[in-house]
Parts: sequence; structure tokens; C-alpha cells
Amino acid sequence: MEVTDNNNNSEPATVPQIVSQAPTVSKRRTVSYSQYSSWFVCPQRFYLDRVMGLKIKDANLNLCFGTAIHEAIQKYIEILYTIDAPTADSLDLNKITKEAFDREIAKNKVIYTEDEYTGFIFDSKDILMEFCKNTNRLKHFPSGKYEFLGVELKVTQPILNNLEFLALIDLVLKDKKTGRIRIIDFKTSSMGWNKWQIDDESKYSQVLLYKAIYSKKYNVPLSQIDVEFFILKRKLMDKCRFPQSRIQNFIPLNTSTAVNKSVRKFTSFINECFTTEGAYNTKPEAYPKVPGKAKKNCKYCAHKKVNCDAKSDVIEDD
Repeated sequence: MEVTDNNNNSEPATVPQIVSQAPTVSKRRTVSYSQYSSWFVCPQRFYLDRVMGLKIKDANLNLCFGTAIHEAIQKYIEILYTIDAPTADSLDLNKITKEAFDREIAKNKVIYTEDEYTGFIFDSKDILMEFCKNTNRLKHFPSGKYEFLGVELKVTQPILNNLEFLALIDLVLKDKKTGRIRIIDFKTSSMGWNKWQIDDESKYSQVLLYKAIYSKKYNVPLSQIDVEFFILKRKLMDKCRFPQSRIQNFIPLNTSTAVNKSVRKFTSFINECFTTEGAYNTKPEAYPKVPGKAKKNCKYCAHKKVNCDAKSDVIEDD
């Protein structure tokens, strides 16, 4: 498939074959972006989680909160585009968020203090209040501009025998005038993404892969697909002298070249971690430990000092 990149370069760019059509099988193993991200950060983490089956449940209030906010905002946007703005505005988003938050806490058996819980509830009200301001809705989600294509849209594609990639896309809209596809991934963050998070390939490659798989699945040229992260901040800086917003938009470089790079990296993950029949590669040497600078990759890893000594198996840059 040939497309023109987003810089209007006249030379066509070829999208690497993400997947090949696999024969029909009775059961497939599903690969998600979270699995790929785990391997991208540290192959040993993927090995312990998936190959060895030692995944440690690491649910916390932040994850529960993110799920709850996602649910409320996606419900609002779905009603906005499938019914109308007044009906969307009539939703009790605080109630929807709290119920989802409580459900996720109970489901994951998260331990918390009342102060922590109350803090998240106040944060959710502040986020939703700003998100629902008429000026913000018109800026980010004008009701007359887009056709609604789905929230939590499941896009699957065969990769190898008995193996398929599953993308769960938070929101997909289509510009009624231009036909351009807009893919949005919602994130919650303590205070927004900083420079290092924005430059983190393990984060931004998510929407690049989603762009690639959507393009292939629905035969839409890459040049007709826009991607972005819609980041919602729990906190704002104290005593700040300039106006602040709880909404941060981040659009990563998503030209054909950038998408190709992410696809090639994802292909490396598939080739190194799976056999041609879709089974895990069980050779331990295929999964080196990569703690990163100052062991930053180990900071939030549940395997640290439980299943892993955090000692690097590779030579790392200073």
C-alpha cells in the first residue's frame, strides 16, 4: 500500500506490512499495545508477565481513576454525536465517574485511605467541570463537525498463525467535510505530560500503531488519519502566574516515516517473542533485563526484587 506522508511530500511512502493474512484457526492469542509497551520498556518484564505467567496485579487508585474518567467522557462524547449537545450536557458525569471509580476499586480490591479517595473525587469534579465548559467543547469536539465512529473501538488484525493484534481505540471521529479520520487516546495524568514523557517512544508509538492498523483495516490512507493524545490533568501548579488548563493536547510526529518506524519496532517484538505458530518464544536469553538510566525502568515494576534483581543484561548508554 502506498500513501503520501503528512508533510505533503510528493514521493510516496510505503507502509510496512504489519501483518499477513493468517489462515483461519479455532483460537487466537491476542497481543495488545500494553504487552508491546511492556516489552519495549524491558523485555524481561514481558517475559515474566506473559511467558512465565508471573504477572503481579498492580491495580491502584490512579488506574481506577483513569478508567472512571475515560468512561464518563466517552459516554458524554457518544451522546453528543449520536443524540445532541443538550442531552449530553444533561448527563450527571460526576455520578457516572464515581460509580465507575467505586466499581473499579472494588473489582481490583484496592486499599486506600479516605483522604486519598476524597482527593480523587474532587479532582474528577474539577476535570469534568473544565471539560464540559462550552468553550472547551466547541474547541475540541464541535458537534456539527464530526461523524461519530465509535468509542473503545476494537480493531483486530491477524499477525501470525493463532496470533492477532487488538487495538482498543478510545475515540474515532470522521470530519464530515474533509473525510479525515481523527483518532484520540485519552490519558489522565497528575500534572500533564512533561518533556520526557512526550519524547518517550513507548508512549507515543501507541497512536502511531493505531493509525497503521486502522489504515490497513479500513483501507484509509495514512495521510487521511490524524492522531492525538487528549491528556487530563488532576492537578494544576500552585501560585502560577499564567493561565492553566486541565486539558493538554499532544500530537506526536505521525508522518508515514514515523509510522513505519513504529511498525518496524512492533514487528521486531513479534519476531523476537513469538514463534511462527503464534506461541511464546520460551528462550530466556531472548528477554534481557533493561533497567535503563538510574534504573528508571525498574521504578514502578512489580517484579523488582521479587522476580528480578534489576541487574542489566545489556550494555546501556551513559
